[in-house]
Amino acid sequence: MNVIHVRQGRDIKLAGPARQEIHDTGIPDRVAIQPPDFPGLRLRLLVREDDQVKVGTPLFEDKTNPKIKIVSPASGRVSAINRGEKRALLEVVVEADGSQQALARQRYSADEVSRLSREDLVEALLEGGFWPCIRQRPFSNVAHPSDVPKSIFVQAINTEPLALDVDVVLRDRQEEFQFGLDVLRKLTKGDVHVCFSSQAQAKALTEAKNVKTHGVEGPHPAGNVSTLVHFIDPINKGDIVWYLRAEDVLRIAPLLLEGTFSPEKYAAVTGEGAQNRVYKKTIIGAPILYLLEKQNLAGYRCISGSVLAGKNVGANGFLCFYDSQVTVIPEGGKREFLGWLSLGFNKYSFSRTFLSSVTGQKEISLDADRHGDHRAIVLNHIYDDYVPLDIPVYFLLRAVIAGDIEEAEKLGILECDEEDFALCTFACPSKTDVGGIIRNGLQLIEREG
Repeated sequence: MNVIHVRQGRDIKLAGPARQEIHDTGIPDRVAIQPPDFPGLRLRLLVREDDQVKVGTPLFEDKTNPKIKIVSPASGRVSAINRGEKRALLEVVVEADGSQQALARQRYSADEVSRLSREDLVEALLEGGFWPCIRQRPFSNVAHPSDVPKSIFVQAINTEPLALDVDVVLRDRQEEFQFGLDVLRKLTKGDVHVCFSSQAQAKALTEAKNVKTHGVEGPHPAGNVSTLVHFIDPINKGDIVWYLRAEDVLRIAPLLLEGTFSPEKYAAVTGEGAQNRVYKKTIIGAPILYLLEKQNLAGYRCISGSVLAGKNVGANGFLCFYDSQVTVIPEGGKREFLGWLSLGFNKYSFSRTFLSSVTGQKEISLDADRHGDHRAIVLNHIYDDYVPLDIPVYFLLRAVIAGDIEEAEKLGILECDEEDFALCTFACPSKTDVGGIIRNGLQLIEREG
């Protein structure tokens, strides 16, 4: 096993970690699939309100490649189709009947799977609704089925604040996980890289076969896909790598061996605003209120994902497709008289602005306040302290803002994603959304081809 040591970055010890106990919540009364969760896809709606659906029934298909389908995680009735500006699809809500009756697909024996060609495997994964689990770099879009990646990364580590420990989920799942790895191995001419914490104990990870295993040590963003790719198999212009989460690898076995799509989902309920902070076993698209056991959330912000890279979905929102965490933090909004003169015993900063940096804090309480207004960006070393990639962040931002695509590519924008700059946004004294600028740059390059 190769061990990767990451030194640049920072761990935020946020208050409200979840106990590593998995509680089965059963099937919620409703779930939602949200098209904005799937970057790179132009989705066409395949159902209408009041339609009856099963687990695995296609709800959307990609207009560019109709073989890529987004399927229902629950059986029941389509109760709502919600749209936004210019009639953009925001979500399809399915009222679950609790039976989880599944749409049957073709089944294969383990021997038959081993003899399937790459094309047949791709077709089976597309037809069964698994394909959106696979994304690619550059651009972090859903992978294109016709591409052959130089390698595939299985992300079994998440270093974001209060993140779900994948090691807990994969315990006693060795056979299913290995089956999924064997299938992925046939999708690339290169290697399958399984990346996990060097402290991981699950045999599914430590004893994985026919793949390359990598232990990872260091602060966030050590577990980000960009960091893993950078240290293991860097991409150049024209290269493509695929990646997916370790939890999604577990969906491959039931899809091919049983012919059914597995909507199983694990989510860590975290943050000081959450009352019962544990790991919840649920299904894709579960409601936030259901995961939080319908507690009173007045004065709190509900985030699907982490405080660094998550999305504010509100108490009435749903867990996003790629997220495995719900974070509840105070909303904030209370102004402090002459707060800038405070010694800051209870304030948190990456710099030595407040005395809390001297006294130290085991766990910190953070709300959603920005604590300041936007200012001009000033050249400094702060950004580079929290990005372990070989990228001059300040000059990359300048190239993106100026619309200089060629310079941005030379500086390495194709290696990264906006999540890699979340710590920069958090630490920025100018209150600049660094990750948002990077995302705009990637979208510009993608549009221009």
